[in-house]
Amino acid sequence: MQAIESKRRALLENNSFFGEFSDCRMPVKTGSLPQTPPHDKYPMVNTLGILTAIVLAFSAFVALKNKELFEKAVSDTAKQAIDKETNTNTYNGLIEDIKGLEAIREKAEASRDGLRAEVGKQTEANGAVESQIKTKETELASTKAEVADAQGKLKELGDLEELAPKIERLQASIAELKEQVATLNAEIERLSGEKSSTSQVLVAAKTKQSQITSGQSFPTMKTTIRSIDRRLGIVTLAAGIRSGVIGGSRVAVIRAGEKIAELNVKAVSANLATADVVQSSLQEGVDIAPGDIVIPVESASSAN
Repeated sequence: MQAIESKRRALLENNSFFGEFSDCRMPVKTGSLPQTPPHDKYPMVNTLGILTAIVLAFSAFVALKNKELFEKAVSDTAKQAIDKETNTNTYNGLIEDIKGLEAIREKAEASRDGLRAEVGKQTEANGAVESQIKTKETELASTKAEVADAQGKLKELGDLEELAPKIERLQASIAELKEQVATLNAEIERLSGEKSSTSQVLVAAKTKQSQITSGQSFPTMKTTIRSIDRRLGIVTLAAGIRSGVIGGSRVAVIRAGEKIAELNVKAVSANLATADVVQSSLQEGVDIAPGDIVIPVESASSAN
């Protein structure tokens, strides 16, 4: 044991570092070893303790700051998640509205294309009728020329008694030609009537197409209020596009011959339509009700 202690002391004396910190050793209670000197002889230990305390305090301060930053980051993340959910809901709502508007537009375009096809058919029919009229007019002119020629030849004839057989034949020919002329005139009148009817149908089709494009209900449209959802502010009409109700148009509500309100048509099906009340047009103290008559605003204005 003494040999080990001697080697230890020799090592401490040769190494200044261990010499300065030899007071950190636990004292060994042996009879041959001296007592460990007090710490005041080695102030380096106190310095290291102070530095350690400073480092620990700084670490605690940094940890506190990091905690605050972390809590703020968590709060910001939660707020961003709420904002994202709100924006997502708004976006989905807009997508649904766009889909509804696209469906209405597709229906309007389909109706417009159908009217264009009808206009094209009527135009072709008009062309055919006009061609037939020109042909019949040419035939009528030719027949009139033949009649005039026959009448001229009769004037050039001499004694009627000698030419009686020829006259009878010519008269029969003239009568036949007159019948042909009458038949051609009747055919021309018939074709002219068809042309007039076709033109009227074409004008009506063009008028309908113009009204659909401009967002106006047909002037002949007349229906009633079927029901009212006062909680949602939705008015249901008892007619649709088949009766001339056009989406996006404005219609008037008539009661006892007077306009009491106006409606904006929002959606249209074949036999029904929904609309919103134009609050600024509603007469004071008057409210619309099922059974009220509905006509286009333009018709109501012209009637007033």
